[in-house]
Amino acid sequence: MDADERTRYFARTAALAAASTIVITASFIGVLALLEGEFSTLDNRIPWYLVATSLIFLSTIFLLEEHGADGIEIIAITAVTSILGFILIVLAVEGVKYAWTNPGDVFVSRLVLYFLAAGMFGTGIGYWGIKHWREFTGQQGQPGQL
Repeated sequence: MDADERTRYFARTAALAAASTIVITASFIGVLALLEGEFSTLDNRIPWYLVATSLIFLSTIFLLEEHGADGIEIIAITAVTSILGFILIVLAVEGVKYAWTNPGDVFVSRLVLYFLAAGMFGTGIGYWGIKHWREFTGQQGQPGQL
């Protein structure tokens, strides 16, 4: 890997890690919103959450097909990814909405820093899990391969 490829790889990885950390952090704030009873108008946004989830569903199927996964593996991973994606989307959007309407509950208490740290840990664990899940399922393939 030459210097340009390493730079592009680092930039891509850093952008993905930052985006993932933001989404997970917003999801933790969404859990706070849920505990505070702030999900009362959720039903108005459910169709949008389902559209976003369907994009995750399609993207996962196409990605796994391109990597040569078998049919059962594709549908199982896609189902899990779609369910987790739906949960993250709902919690993240509701978390952003809650932080926007109740900034004192999130930012003044520095609670957001704990959520941010947890988001970074979650990103690391998620990245590691994606790279090494085959080691724990007994599946063939190289570590780091989808």
